[in-house]
Amino acid sequence: MKRSEWLALAALCLGFFLLLVDGTIISVALPALMEDLDASEGAAIWVNSAYLFAYAVPLLMAGRLGDRFGARGVYLLGLALFTAASLLCALAPTTAILVLWRVVQGLGAALMTPQSMTIIRRLFALPALATALGIWASVGGIAAVSGPLLGGVLVGNWGWQAIFLVNVPIGVIALVAAWRWVPRSTRLGARIPFLSVLISGVGAFAVVAGIHEGAASPGRVVLGLMPAWLLVCVGAVLVASVLYAQRRRPDTALLPVALFRGRGFAMAALGSAAASFTAGAAMIPVMIHLQEDRGLGPGEAALTLVPMGIAAAIAAPFAGRSVNSRGSRFTALVGSVSLAASMVASGVLVLTNVNEWVLASAFVLFGFANAFIWAPLAVVALTGVPDGLMGAAAGAYNAIKHVGGVLGSAATAALLAATSEGTTLVALAGSAVVCVAAAGVLGSAAGTPERGGNGSHLAESNPGSVLGYATGPVVRGAGRGRGLGFPTANIDFDPTAPIPGDGVYAGRLTIVESADPDEARPFASLPALVSIGSNVTFDATARTIEAYILDFDEDIYGCRAEVSVEWFIRPQVRFETVDDLVVQMNQDEVRGREYFRSNESGKSNESGKANESNKRYEAINE
Repeated sequence: MKRSEWLALAALCLGFFLLLVDGTIISVALPALMEDLDASEGAAIWVNSAYLFAYAVPLLMAGRLGDRFGARGVYLLGLALFTAASLLCALAPTTAILVLWRVVQGLGAALMTPQSMTIIRRLFALPALATALGIWASVGGIAAVSGPLLGGVLVGNWGWQAIFLVNVPIGVIALVAAWRWVPRSTRLGARIPFLSVLISGVGAFAVVAGIHEGAASPGRVVLGLMPAWLLVCVGAVLVASVLYAQRRRPDTALLPVALFRGRGFAMAALGSAAASFTAGAAMIPVMIHLQEDRGLGPGEAALTLVPMGIAAAIAAPFAGRSVNSRGSRFTALVGSVSLAASMVASGVLVLTNVNEWVLASAFVLFGFANAFIWAPLAVVALTGVPDGLMGAAAGAYNAIKHVGGVLGSAATAALLAATSEGTTLVALAGSAVVCVAAAGVLGSAAGTPERGGNGSHLAESNPGSVLGYATGPVVRGAGRGRGLGFPTANIDFDPTAPIPGDGVYAGRLTIVESADPDEARPFASLPALVSIGSNVTFDATARTIEAYILDFDEDIYGCRAEVSVEWFIRPQVRFETVDDLVVQMNQDEVRGREYFRSNESGKSNESGKANESNKRYEAINE
């Protein structure tokens, strides 16, 4: 790998550290802030909640913005907003103005987070990708410790304003470093559906606000509108309606349904939400126990978390190596089992009132779990995603993960109102068990080193599976593909055929009947790139199926063919120029060949492929 790529990773990690620390450091400063600004407890809590909401709500849109305008540019904009808002937070004369600038901070953080994952995914290929994501993920563990610890030192010596002022020089350094070392990103031309953004944003805010405010009492009226439970339901309906309306438009969908067709992304997202539910809330009962039950000050309580941060930092490189050598499933299982065990151990130790440094030993296992759990889930979530959906995937993954954290915090608040800190910690282990289950069904080889460059590992989520079929005669098209160097076979298919949504896929074309009844053409099954949908670049409106057969240049017009679709490469998008289309088609061919090379490795007998195709077709139509 080039030195510049690792420098770019360091710049991204510095920015990621900054926004994560800001999410944890504020809790230490709230008492001083309330006294200095003469704020009520409810108003002070909104200093934290405003950041939480502004961070969570735009994540889906933020991922798409990276696709449309380039991940690097959106990341730099987010970092600049975050840094400037930090300075304005420190200068805020009232709680209301402070809340306003915290919203701007949250918006900046939301713009940054999905772009970081997208840039890392595009910079690194396996096996270096696993190491890079392991390092990036370990920053979260270090930030979890640094936030309360730094907050205690800064507030104790320079007041609450210091927790925001410290962001300014670090933010400027991170901004300059990213500008210098993060390479420019390709703009994919993804359109932003602003009405959908508005509706889904309102829905996401309603869900987060309802969960956050109604944790202890679901019937509580939120923002003077409606009970918390009803607000959550209304928000969920709004978001679901947008997703349903966009289900056939992967090029503009905020959450493309295609992402969930593969087991990898779906299970990685579920695992991250479950892990975030536990890990994001675990320190709340711990800090309450240490400060209220044992009488420790904020700084003293934070010191007990230092072993956790050290363990996370030391374990992170080993987690990356484990993904490369043992696979993502094994690594995620180690992390999720460790997370569940650390919660049970911490809860038991709190209930038995042991010495705080004995309790800190359980936090070491918690730090180890944080190092091993995030990298493999991120690797699985992003390595199977085509470039056209990379920003959407990163935004969706982080949004789902963040919702898990919000649910965890709300559940923890409700548990603490009903039971003890130790029992709450043991209960949080239940969500970690869900993460164990999700990790257990990840692809067995997901995340292992690629066998031929980018793309070969993408077949691992559902090797040999079929997404749909269509059968019909091969007819002549407009001839544009041949003119661009990609001759395609156009299939006159039945519109009711069981085919997936519009997009470009890896699949196969099987000649089932020759154009000449007297010709004994072999029953051939040929690897092909299959395009489903209208060619919007040329303003075509008819929905077609076109197959570009790899390494094949025979005339098959008039033959009856069956096209099977196996693996999603990218959505249909409009390209600004034909040259842009050709560049993308070349990339599609590279990815398709890697898929076939990976899927065919280890197979010695290809003669029965057509019969297997027929059997799968019959199974789908039973």
